[in-house]
Amino acid sequence: MKTYIGIDVSKDTLAVAFPTTSDTWKVSSFANSPDGIRRLTSALPAEAHVVIEATGSYSVLLTYLLCQAKICLSVINPKQSHHFGQMQLSVTKTDESDSILLARYGQMIQPPLYEMDSNVMLCLRQKRTLLRHYKKQQRSLANLHHSFSPLPIKDDQVQVSLQQMLAHFQSVINVLNDEIQALTKQHFPDQLRRLTSIVGISTTIATALIDVTGGFRQFHSAKALAKYIGVVPVIYQSGKSNQTRGICKTGDPQLRAMLYVASWSAIQHNKPCREFYQRLKAAGKSSKLALIAVVNKLLRQAFAVVKFDEDFNPNYQPILRSIP
Repeated sequence: MKTYIGIDVSKDTLAVAFPTTSDTWKVSSFANSPDGIRRLTSALPAEAHVVIEATGSYSVLLTYLLCQAKICLSVINPKQSHHFGQMQLSVTKTDESDSILLARYGQMIQPPLYEMDSNVMLCLRQKRTLLRHYKKQQRSLANLHHSFSPLPIKDDQVQVSLQQMLAHFQSVINVLNDEIQALTKQHFPDQLRRLTSIVGISTTIATALIDVTGGFRQFHSAKALAKYIGVVPVIYQSGKSNQTRGICKTGDPQLRAMLYVASWSAIQHNKPCREFYQRLKAAGKSSKLALIAVVNKLLRQAFAVVKFDEDFNPNYQPILRSIP
C-alpha cells in the first residue's frame, strides 16, 4: 500500500510530512542539499509516494535525486494544491501545513507519476532560461540608451558603456542560440526536421517546442498539447449564460508569443492554416481570435508530424488512426 509523503520545498529546507495515522502527520525538516536529500531518501518508508509542487529551480535537485533513487514521485502545479487547500477550507499558510496539504492531496487525488527529463533536456532548459534573461536585460539597456538620445548633452562615457554592454549581450545571445540549436540538432534531429517542415515553424520555434514539451513525450493528444501551451479557450457556463473568455494562458508565454507571430506567416503560406483562417473570418470572427485558432492548428500539425513521424503535407486528408 502506498504511503503518501508531502514535501514543501523552499530555497534551503524541505518540510516533509510523514503519516503517523490515516489522518495525522509528523513534519520533519531536511536541508535542500544533496546530503539532506540523501538523508530524506533513507528516512522514507517502503512504498513511499512523494508529492511536491513545481517550484522552479529549487525543486529540480529534489526531483532529480528522488528519480535517481527510484522513489515514486508526483510533481503538481501549484494551482492544483492552492485550489485543493481552498476546497479543504484551509486558512493556515506555513511550510508545515503546506507539506501536510500535499500529503492529503496525494491520498485523495492519487496524482500520476512524474517522469524526470533527460540530462540533455535539463541543459536545454537552462540555456533557454538564461537566453530569456539575457534578452530581457538587452531590451532594458536598449530602452535606456534610446531614452538618452533626445538629451541636449550626452555623457560620452555613458554612451560608450551602453554600446559595449549592448554589443556584449548580442554576442552572448548569438552564442547561446547557436548552442541551443546545435544541441537540439544533435539529440532531436528527426523531430527538428519534421517540425521545420511545417510552413510557419522556424528552427527557433521548433527548438522551443521540443524544449517546452520535453520532446513531446508526455502528450497523447494534440488537445492536451494545446492546453499545456495555453491556447485553448476558457469557457464559462452557468444556467443560460455561456461565454468564452479568452484563452487559458497556462504555458510558456514566450513560446505562445512566438507561435502567435508564426501564425502571421502561416495564414499566407501554410495552405490548411490559410483556409482555416479565411473560414473563420468569413464567419465573422475577429482577426485576433482567428490567429489564436491558427496557433492551435499549428500545434496540431506539430503534434501530428512528430507523433506519426511524417513530414508536413499541405494536402493531407485527415484519417482516424491510433498514436504509436
